[in-house]
Amino acid sequence: MQYDALRSRLDGTLDYRDVIALPDGSVDRYYGVTDATGERIATRSAFVDLISADGARSLQLTPEAVRPGGQAVNAARQVSALGPRVTLYGHLDDPALDGFSFPTVSMGSPATVHVLSFDERDLMLSVESDDIREWRVEDLFAAVPAPPDEWLSDEVVVLQNWVGVAGMTDALRALAEVDLGKATVVFDPGDVTASADEPLRALCRALGALADGCEVVLSANDGELGRLADAVGVDATGVGREPELREVLGVDAVVLHDERRAAAATGEMTTVENFDAERVTRRTGAGDRFDGALATGLAAGLPWGECLALGNACATHFVERGETATRRDVRSLLARRGDR
Repeated sequence: MQYDALRSRLDGTLDYRDVIALPDGSVDRYYGVTDATGERIATRSAFVDLISADGARSLQLTPEAVRPGGQAVNAARQVSALGPRVTLYGHLDDPALDGFSFPTVSMGSPATVHVLSFDERDLMLSVESDDIREWRVEDLFAAVPAPPDEWLSDEVVVLQNWVGVAGMTDALRALAEVDLGKATVVFDPGDVTASADEPLRALCRALGALADGCEVVLSANDGELGRLADAVGVDATGVGREPELREVLGVDAVVLHDERRAAAATGEMTTVENFDAERVTRRTGAGDRFDGALATGLAAGLPWGECLALGNACATHFVERGETATRRDVRSLLARRGDR
């Protein structure tokens, strides 16, 4: 039903709020991995077995591609492909991060991510830049075109990668002190599964403080929501996890994006089953496409079910093709796959 409604919606004209994405950026270098005989190592498990063996002293990396990356970059590309006006405030000082079709403002040098390409799931080895490591909200305020209290009116702000940006919790506290108008913040912390309890609790408190002044939507995958829930004393596996986490944090919505389904706790629970990927080309970055599509749906004022359906469709398209879905791509996928 939600997919049919979305398909009908995309056949018409949509009015959008503007979208802003921040604050990271990376140059992603993709490699195939081969053993000493030149045979490709296809899976992560085979890679682990090989490097654990006593006789393995070296492996070969074959460069495959260099791509722009970073959670905010990926989300901004998805938003732009779907239609809204988007501005990216990121760490973009590299030729690989030039040439976007939307406005960008750089706050410094990007990270470098070495991606080992395997079937099903890649392995990412990240080297953060000093500029990202030392980023503070003052760098953002210096980059925006107006004083902090006048910068936002009703935009959707996609704020991501707490894991890779050490100053993010302090930035959330600072943003809670300024007038954000009627903005909506979509916050995706990244892979928090290995993060310690106290930094996560500080993050959750900062999100609650931010939600006192604007609409806040927490978006994360199953493992990440489970880790956040555990840190604040919510049953990480219970059926009521998302609604209870929303209540404890004091945010407006908690959104789950998962290979099987997407769900939003907003005072009521909305669940949209996901498509089964017909093939897997690339998983890394699919969650960022979900976030960009979610922000697009919110910017268009779509009902929650259609926002989740749009996120699922864009993430599935990326997994299957390794490309950011346009509005036409989404319509085509929905026409081929039918309602769920």
